Amino acid sequence: MPSAQQIATQLSELFRSDSLSAEESSEKAKVFIKDTLTTCSSEDTDAQQKVLANIVDACVVEHVAQTISSVVLGEMVNLLSETSQWGISLTRDVRRESLNYLVNKVPQRGLAYEEVISNARAKLCNILTDENRLEEAAEVLYATRFENSQRPDLDQYRFSVYLHVMDLFLRAGNCERAEQVHIRASALDKQINDVEARCKYSILMAQLHELKGKYIEAATRYHGAAQFYLNRPNEQRELLQKAIACAILASAGPQKMRVMANLQREKLASTLPSYEMLKKMVLKRLVTHEELEVFNRNVRDGRKADSLRTVVCEHNVFVLSSLYSNIRFENLGHRLGVNSEDAEQICAQMIAEGRMKGRIDQIEAMITFEGARDVQEVSAGILKKQTKSQPPPMHFRETIAVNWDERIVNLCTAVEDAVDLLIERQPRYTQMLFRRE
Repeated sequence: MPSAQQIATQLSELFRSDSLSAEESSEKAKVFIKDTLTTCSSEDTDAQQKVLANIVDACVVEHVAQTISSVVLGEMVNLLSETSQWGISLTRDVRRESLNYLVNKVPQRGLAYEEVISNARAKLCNILTDENRLEEAAEVLYATRFENSQRPDLDQYRFSVYLHVMDLFLRAGNCERAEQVHIRASALDKQINDVEARCKYSILMAQLHELKGKYIEAATRYHGAAQFYLNRPNEQRELLQKAIACAILASAGPQKMRVMANLQREKLASTLPSYEMLKKMVLKRLVTHEELEVFNRNVRDGRKADSLRTVVCEHNVFVLSSLYSNIRFENLGHRLGVNSEDAEQICAQMIAEGRMKGRIDQIEAMITFEGARDVQEVSAGILKKQTKSQPPPMHFRETIAVNWDERIVNLCTAVEDAVDLLIERQPRYTQMLFRRE
């Protein structure tokens, strides 16, 4: 087995001529690598890996020209990704470890090998992805450097790399790292004219929002991405199905109603299995336990199934608030399929978040609905009572605080008026009442 120093000497001798064309240099490099590998048995994987490591070490020796090293390393990367075309048998472990050794060893020589290292990282990423080592694959590809790249389509290439990395992190369930990659990709988004790439970016953003539980944003992104596939109904149907599922999983409120109403208008929506659930929620009808179970089978995610049960309970409370003026929590829990304590908790949270207006009487274990209205409707009613000089409508919870303050002020004013009236009509009594001891 030749050492790294011997291989370096052979390379210098082999490429001594300055008149070699690029094709001739590539062909010589291929022959040299194949001949060097044949010095060990094809069944001895350790020896093969050692020979490949020696070739890498030989290329970073100082007296080997960078022009020679870059050609040899480039052909070595091609060999490790297309062994069948070279007629050489290398196991996946040998290819993976050799590429890993190359990307960690070569950068110490400088920036002349940036393109070679970039290709090696892409090949290593593919191998790790095939082994389902998604986070490792993403980290390897994310470390790609672009500062001195001579690619004419550099922005497009960087954007595609970031999308690939983001996809791998999302498949691995790592939201934090996917968010970091998204920040870099977003800086290039407006510079990219490739419709397919922009659509993929929108889908990945939808997946990121979905993984973080931001279902309104996810539904909006999926719906937007579906518009790119107007001529491809199968892809459009799949994206609309995801958009509807996310919209249904979102917390009840005005934003959810707007998103679901937009989705219901889509022509393909009526052909989807989740359309009936969507239609019921848009029309503000009660969702039954059986319908919930049918939708759950399509979700096939335990965490989302739990979220869906909460969402459906909130939706049913929203619907019941328009049918009843008041209801006991025991009866409400029976209608929702939960106990009275959970029913009270759901109502309290919806009132606190401004998604429903009502009063809870804990002594009587009852809620009195004042009409389930959107925050916008509440704000619009407040706006009518305000003068032009007053500030714009506030959030519903802020409005409650202001109303409470006004009532306190009115009470204090009434007490003060009563005291003044008492002093005026019963001066002797008030003197006796307020005399100093």
